[in-house]
Amino acid sequence: MTENTPSLKEKLEGSKKYLQNADLKGADLEGADLQGAELGGADMRGANLKKIFLSEAKISKANLSEADLSEANLSGADLNKSNLGGANLQQAYLRRADLRGANFSDTNLSKANLRECALFKCWIKRADCSQANMQNIKGAQLHMQGSVLKGAKLEGADLSGARLDNVNFEDAGLQVANLSRANLKGANLNRADLRGANLRYVVGLTREQIELALINKTTLLPSYLKAKWTSETVFTILDKKD
Repeated sequence: MTENTPSLKEKLEGSKKYLQNADLKGADLEGADLQGAELGGADMRGANLKKIFLSEAKISKANLSEADLSEANLSGADLNKSNLGGANLQQAYLRRADLRGANFSDTNLSKANLRECALFKCWIKRADCSQANMQNIKGAQLHMQGSVLKGAKLEGADLSGARLDNVNFEDAGLQVANLSRANLKGANLNRADLRGANLRYVVGLTREQIELALINKTTLLPSYLKAKWTSETVFTILDKKD
């Protein structure tokens, strides 16, 4: 009799449209197919969601804190205002997901794909985003203080008005990114590629930071910093004191 009893994973896969506010704390759902599932408000704290398929799922206002979402597929999912604090999203695929207002603080997002995600007013503080793909994200007013983005891809990203204090952008690609009005106080820009980036009206940017980065004549610097070019690749940064 017990041999034919469906597992929790099988039950959820069969009723994926009716899982709003479900209590799934600590559940083992590794590899489950919950594409398009209705999981709004669900409690999945500490759950094993490794390699789960949640593409296009509705997961807004859910609690996934401390959950293991490594290698999960969340492409196109609605995670608006969800809590993923402390979760493991290493190598997760979130392309074009709606992450507006969500909490990703203290998460592991290394090598994750967040390309083209909506991240307006999202919280990603103290997170490991090293080697993550964040190309063309819509991250206006993003809170990312203290996060690590070593080697991350941020080409074309909208980071206007973002809090990027003490972020480690070492070796990150920020070509043609929009950083207007962002706070870059204490950010590590060592070898960061800022060619064509918009740095107008940024706060906290220093001459020393720019001298460690890669810029070109199309990089838009704030009014208090000016690049004096002696060749196509060699420049001197002048500030108001000069």
